[in-house]
Amino acid sequence: MSIFFTNKKTKALFSGKRIGIFGLGPRCGVTHISVAVSNFLSDEAKLKVRLYEQSGHSDISRLIRYLGGSEIDKEFTFHRVTYVPFVKDSELLSDPDCDCMVFDLGRDFKYAKNTLKLCDIKIAVADDAPWLNAEYGFLDELAAGATDISNWRLFINLGDQTRMKEKEKYGMITGCFPFEPNPVYPCRETIIFLQEAFKK
Repeated sequence: MSIFFTNKKTKALFSGKRIGIFGLGPRCGVTHISVAVSNFLSDEAKLKVRLYEQSGHSDISRLIRYLGGSEIDKEFTFHRVTYVPFVKDSELLSDPDCDCMVFDLGRDFKYAKNTLKLCDIKIAVADDAPWLNAEYGFLDELAAGATDISNWRLFINLGDQTRMKEKEKYGMITGCFPFEPNPVYPCRETIIFLQEAFKK
């Protein structure tokens, strides 16, 4: 059986969904992965996706400029993904005209937790460098306090596959996010990774 989603299956999984993506540490690749997830859903399922910046780093504004947008403080659509360099509270409570909303939440979990409560899929992004292991301590707290963490996902950016077993203790779906040179056009390895991650 093919691991590739059919358009219909993916739409059923994601239509109307909110996906929140946050980092366990600084500059661990939250925006990079948010852009890859958004374009995966746009390309593979032909969904209309809105990607919101909620991290305060202006990464989405820089991306808008790179993609050809003339006004970096205004939303910009490219390949069915609408990049929004801000998020209005009213948009969190009602579904805009899109199939899926993705939130780039940066690393401030206290700031992001209200948005995460509204999200159907929650993704934590981490680095695998040994000197950053302390950042994973947050997941112990999270696992202890969450009522259901089993549907969360932990993406280790450029992680070491041989160390994945030790990450299972957090109770999340875990995986090593592959090297992705341009998340606006996800490569085959990224597409396969996301198909596997989201069908669980």
